Amino acid sequence: MNCNVKVVLFTFLALVIALSLSACSSGPSGPEIVVEDIWARQSPMAATNGAAYMIIKNKGKETDALIGAKADISKVIELHETVIDENGVMHMNPVEGQRLEIPAGGEVVMKPGGLHVMFMGLNQQLKPDDTIHLVLVFEKSGEKTFDVKVRAMDGMGGNNTK
Repeated sequence: MNCNVKVVLFTFLALVIALSLSACSSGPSGPEIVVEDIWARQSPMAATNGAAYMIIKNKGKETDALIGAKADISKVIELHETVIDENGVMHMNPVEGQRLEIPAGGEVVMKPGGLHVMFMGLNQQLKPDDTIHLVLVFEKSGEKTFDVKVRAMDGMGGNNTK
């Protein structure tokens, strides 16, 4: 090989290696879902419904969406939002399309009086310190499984964070 071909070949290989290394160090380009402070509320006596709450963070560079949940404790599980109508009456409505978007670099807070995972037709009462096995289903990140602790209700119907 002549000298010019060697220089071109060496330059090409150096460029390929540099591009490969920079691609490896840039980190994940998709969503990176992290779920924090996940808990469920104790069922009032004879209640057939329950709810779970959490903070869902997307530390990635691409939007994702919570599109469902699974657990063996109830017949139906839906994503719900508590809203107050123009007459001051509180309603729990299903999230439109059962799709809750989690923006890249953002978070969604699910809390009493707001967004929540709704368990309808409970197979058992939710008692303090019980553990629920909950699977959250994300559009891009797939299924993530959690052991969810049930917390006691305080005197105002909220949660006791202990």
